[in-house]
Amino acid sequence: MEHRISRQMTDATDAYGRRLGAYLEQSSYSRLRGGPGVIDLAFGDPHEFPAPALVEVLQRHLSPQHTDWFAYTRDHPPAQESVAATLSRELALPFTADDVALTNGAFAGLTICLRSVCDPGDEVIYLDPAWFYYEPIIASVGAVPRPVALTPGSWRLDAELVAAAITPRTSAVIVNSPNNPTGAVYTDEEFAALAEVLREASARNGRPIYLLSDEAYRRIVFDGRTCPSPATHYPFTFLVHTYTKTLLLPGERVGYVAIPPTVPDPAVLRRALTVARLTTGWAFPNNSLLFALPELEQHALQVKPIEQRRDLLVDALREAGYEVQPSEGTFYLLARVPDADDWAHAALLEERGLLVLPASVMGAPGYLRLSLTVTDDMLEETVGRLRSAHPSDREHASVQR
Repeated sequence: MEHRISRQMTDATDAYGRRLGAYLEQSSYSRLRGGPGVIDLAFGDPHEFPAPALVEVLQRHLSPQHTDWFAYTRDHPPAQESVAATLSRELALPFTADDVALTNGAFAGLTICLRSVCDPGDEVIYLDPAWFYYEPIIASVGAVPRPVALTPGSWRLDAELVAAAITPRTSAVIVNSPNNPTGAVYTDEEFAALAEVLREASARNGRPIYLLSDEAYRRIVFDGRTCPSPATHYPFTFLVHTYTKTLLLPGERVGYVAIPPTVPDPAVLRRALTVARLTTGWAFPNNSLLFALPELEQHALQVKPIEQRRDLLVDALREAGYEVQPSEGTFYLLARVPDADDWAHAALLEERGLLVLPASVMGAPGYLRLSLTVTDDMLEETVGRLRSAHPSDREHASVQR
């Protein structure tokens, strides 16, 4: 007798297999990762110890301070108030603690939002290139993923493209700024145009189209930029954030979903998010992180070193013959490969002990995604390996031989 897997999980598994799963199964990444001399630029993982002050905060909150320290805990008012104060200051909106639903990261945040507003068969639009987990997460709640391809090279948010993709079945749109993998930071003007499209489409459909704003990299922006939020333009927005990027602690899961104070009847959404967290495998943060969050809110990764690594890597890529635009934020750069085959080019770099992500798995065929979370020593070694893998260098080497 064969196993019977649910339709939602079958669709989610297929979606995963088309994107990240394909890379992990078909490349040598899993075998090479962590090996001697291997440099991993495929993912935004840390390669240095975290700051001692941050470690001290985490260690202190692991030690119980009262008998209920490890009891069931859903939300923590001091943590919610800390988040609300930050959002109120940054977005000039009067957020309160009740507007903040604490989660164990953005995976959970996105999932509980979709579970709260999507019925089976509803459509969820997202902008491609995109984080490789959007499609399987959407499928896992029984919704239909609808990617909207952005213009290669510029990767700007085009509200008209979103408008053309909306149907009567559209229940949500996902945007991500700063964007992984493109590095684009969307402007207030782009968000205002999108908000107008969503208002008109919601009125036409007779129900709100919700906007999920994935702001995982909100504090990682370069060149003096700020990061606008669509929550200031559109009330039916879920603002999803995770501290795993801000603190570069991807293994420590803590974040939140915030709803703008401008949304009508917020109690309905608050109740849905609470029950969604209860029924999505207890999607609340672990207590030690929950209680530490007011202090974690005051910590942040030093952005300047990442910006400097971006500049060095952009120069090195251009010198080696790649086409690349400096990212405006996030941990990543997109580099266009000369032969349009990002899988083959990533495999070539694997042979030189350099792991990069073929961006086809994120909807950007012909590009490589490179992480900026490496150390300075790793970056210096990366430059030489990139040059040795470029076709112009190989042709030059063959002439010399």
